[in-house]
Amino acid sequence: MDLITTEIQKATEVLNFKESDIRLLASGESRPLYFDLLKTFVHGKDRRWWWEDFVEKAESFQPNENNGYLRIPSLVPDPLEVVWFVVEECSLDHYPIYETTPSVATKVIGECYGFEYYLIPKDRRWLLCENHHNRLIGLGDSVVQKLKASTQ
Repeated sequence: MDLITTEIQKATEVLNFKESDIRLLASGESRPLYFDLLKTFVHGKDRRWWWEDFVEKAESFQPNENNGYLRIPSLVPDPLEVVWFVVEECSLDHYPIYETTPSVATKVIGECYGFEYYLIPKDRRWLLCENHHNRLIGLGDSVVQKLKASTQ
């Protein structure tokens, strides 16, 4: 069974991205960061679906199409900001984390099979994710306002 990291690696090759565009954090760096992000955004202990128990009120939007990920650049404050791209992988003890931009993440997601992901800036002022129901979910004023506008 291939891990999501294998799928993402294939996508980055197809898209001709370099490590400067999207970098997988080593386990020694990503594991403590994963649990710190979990503590920041989610009530309780480690859980598979963070979006089930966020610590703050989230806003969500269900696009009619199954390509909601294409909306990422318009929903985040800066699509070129370097963020953490946390990708669900249940066969590991923590989810892999990449350093990239929302713009690059959008292109990578489009080349892969469906998976849940979380985009989080390094100052943790917002979070944007997409779950397996194709629902976009956001935290933080800037993202929440844009998601609310999408539903109107």
